[in-house]
Amino acid sequence: MKTGRGILGIAALIAATLPAAGCSTACPAIGYVSGLEVIVEGDVAAVDEVQLCTDEGCSAPGPTAAPAPSVAVTDHWVQLPNGGFSPAPGPSVPPPTYPDTRYIGNRAGDNTWKFTFILGPVPTNITLRALADGGSVVAEQENDLEWSREVPFNPCPGPISTPPVVFMVGER
Repeated sequence: MKTGRGILGIAALIAATLPAAGCSTACPAIGYVSGLEVIVEGDVAAVDEVQLCTDEGCSAPGPTAAPAPSVAVTDHWVQLPNGGFSPAPGPSVPPPTYPDTRYIGNRAGDNTWKFTFILGPVPTNITLRALADGGSVVAEQENDLEWSREVPFNPCPGPISTPPVVFMVGER
């Protein structure tokens, strides 16, 4: 009987001293990207672009990178310092340029746009604008967003998400 109480006492002592011993959760230094999906319904044919706006400004289309140059056999070769040869450098491809905004939007399908929020807090109130080919506003809609953690019980910060927003264009 005494042996059982001793084991229980040691287990209780270990359980009580573990938090005091400095056990903590080390969170990785990772930046999480939050996004929003917008589904356009109604007169989708009239919409050329969807723009997301807040008090801080409106979204811009994401960058498009030029295609990477293909490696081709060339008559121009450079001798390497340790022996061997390498194709001579060709024309360089400039890196993509990013718009000066916190919100990047890209068409993801016939009636779907995806927006990425860069740095800072995510918006809780947005205005969506459907733009025609010439840039005129076809429709406008305000939405409140409710964000939730994707892994609710994780002690470290992580990605958050909100349900897709349905944007009605045309008659309601």
